[in-house]
Amino acid sequence: MRLIFLLPATAYRRVPWKNGLGSTLELATDAAAPGGAWTWRLSVADVPARAAFSHFPGIDRHLACLDGAGLELTHVGQTIAIPREGTAFSFAGEDSIEGAPLGEGVRDINLMLDRACWRGAMQVVRHPRDARPLRGDVVLVHATPGGGDVCVTSDGENTLLSAGHTLIATAPIEIQPQQEDCALVACELIRIGTR
Repeated sequence: MRLIFLLPATAYRRVPWKNGLGSTLELATDAAAPGGAWTWRLSVADVPARAAFSHFPGIDRHLACLDGAGLELTHVGQTIAIPREGTAFSFAGEDSIEGAPLGEGVRDINLMLDRACWRGAMQVVRHPRDARPLRGDVVLVHATPGGGDVCVTSDGENTLLSAGHTLIATAPIEIQPQQEDCALVACELIRIGTR
């Protein structure tokens, strides 16, 4: 059964980081109620200063830089530049990570998956030519506030995803950004178990 949900920016929730060092804007989760337990979550965070990441045992994380000059992580003694487009950087929630913004106005986007329930991937698309069909038991698309509207097609039906909003689908979709200079986030989640 094909289901598509559109979440406007007014539905997002600001929640504190688990380690208390900042906050994140929760875009979408599978929690039964706001603030409830989830097995997947998509969120955006401002990164104003160097800070340790919260520990999330049992969670796989996918991270990309949305805004600003860039973001570097210190992970297992290595410095890693977090991608601004293409496939997000993936790591285990148990890992000790420290993030450092490269200037002001840095924001990241973070897909977190309970690894007992899901596997998945996240991509940042900044050019329409890089958009591709999305497959998964759950598909998420976030049209960033400055990135323009996106046309989403599923089973021959079109849905307009406005800039700043998020779409959740339970069917394969195709995405067509409506402007050349786009910025959207696409996630594919495959269910592998239940809790």
